Amino acid sequence: RSEGKKAHFDTFLRKVGILNEQSNSEWFAKQNVSRSEYNKYEKMPKGYMYILECSDGTYYTGSTISLERRLNEHQKGMGANYTKKRLPVKLLYFEEFSRIDLAFYREKQIQGWSRAKKEALMNGATDLLPKLAKKIFSDKN
Repeated sequence: RSEGKKAHFDTFLRKVGILNEQSNSEWFAKQNVSRSEYNKYEKMPKGYMYILECSDGTYYTGSTISLERRLNEHQKGMGANYTKKRLPVKLLYFEEFSRIDLAFYREKQIQGWSRAKKEALMNGATDLLPKLAKKIFSDKN
């Protein structure tokens, strides 16, 4: 995508508060989002965030609009540089999102997590996620 289009898209994401799942036209109207921007936002394809285990035991986190196609690309060495050096890969976990942009932001969130936190997520131990945060904040009262 060209720099101009990327800048426009980034501005759009800031306008709509992309991490907010709300998508009704009333909310968009309050945010001064044009009808054409709203239509683009609503027509985004669904997406997937996924975690792969590589042959060396490391994890790779990605996002895509077609999970099956992307897994095939990874297995054929046509995926990310990281995975093509660590074949074969195995799908361990995925989440489905109503829009690809949400999957992308989830990918970026999880990429910053520790291995232990990713494993807690994959094992369904969501109650452990706050405790496994890299930064620990404490009250100093």
